[in-house]
Amino acid sequence: MTLAFPAAGRGPLIGSLCSGYGGLDLGVLASFGGSVLWHAESEPGPSAILSRHWPGVPNLGDITTIDWADVPRVCVLTAGFPCQRRLGRRPPRRAQP
Repeated sequence: MTLAFPAAGRGPLIGSLCSGYGGLDLGVLASFGGSVLWHAESEPGPSAILSRHWPGVPNLGDITTIDWADVPRVCVLTAGFPCQRRLGRRPPRRAQP
């Protein structure tokens, strides 16, 4: 599969792992400027939000299936924590008190 990445603007290039709805990306953009080059989010709901707010920025999907040799390097890498559940490092639900 050939991916089309957006043209780089001014400032650092940003890549986003386990992006969620992109809140961390917005914070990085507000602090440093730059442009988001790609997202990696596998959940359908957050993916729909990302595609609406960042049209033309590819969503690479599940980080365990990406061929990273084909992905452009970035200067800033963001990563959300909920992805730990997806990778089997946290239980699917927290215990209720």
